[in-house]
Amino acid sequence: MRVELLDYTGKGQPDPGDYAAKLLIIAKSTRLEQKAETRNMILGMKPEQVKAELDAIVMTIRSSWEFVDMMFQITGVTRAFTHQFVRSRHCSFAQEAMRVTDQSNFTTLMPIMILRDTQTAKVWDSVMDAIRIGYRNLRSADISAQDARGLLPTNVLTNIIMKCNLRTFAELVGKRDNLRAQGEYTEVVKAMTTEVMKVYPWVLPFLYPPRKATPALDTILKQALGSASPVDMPEVNKALKELDALKGTWG
Repeated sequence: MRVELLDYTGKGQPDPGDYAAKLLIIAKSTRLEQKAETRNMILGMKPEQVKAELDAIVMTIRSSWEFVDMMFQITGVTRAFTHQFVRSRHCSFAQEAMRVTDQSNFTTLMPIMILRDTQTAKVWDSVMDAIRIGYRNLRSADISAQDARGLLPTNVLTNIIMKCNLRTFAELVGKRDNLRAQGEYTEVVKAMTTEVMKVYPWVLPFLYPPRKATPALDTILKQALGSASPVDMPEVNKALKELDALKGTWG
């Protein structure tokens, strides 16, 4: 899996993070007034003034966050993941289409629980080999990629582009960098966060509000889960749901 930040508010500016932060402050200030003097004052703010404004914006209505945009290229992820990913209603997506691309040499991601056991790994590999042969035979018989794709497994690897704003991304991080999320989804979101923080070093409290942090409880729940999925441990999952409800994390 690889995540690349293709485009973002402030790209090409001498200091993208400062530019995006000040644009965010300008968007917030226009609720009160829309004067050139105000914009010029914000553009001339010193770092400590910008930080003070951002600290205030983190705690307010999130509508101003929507003026900061990001565009990601995500490669080498499963269709199982992207089926969930595209449910983020306020994002835009462009995905590799299996109905037009030839998948004769497709690869898959083997889940950790299967990979850890030699026998189950052999079962996975043998089934994937059979599907690969069947797909190639259909294509050799002039069956279109659109029709042959019906054979392909859910964990076939794919590529996707996603565009969103800071408000939507913050909501995505809250829901998916989370013990209740699918492991692959969490890994992708962590990688996306790493890329965003490279250009917006001030963004951490927007994505991980300190007031919602429960590190000790998270550690206990991680230990309870081990390598299992929450859906396989109903009591732990119930506790996680209660925690998310208290945090206002999972809508």
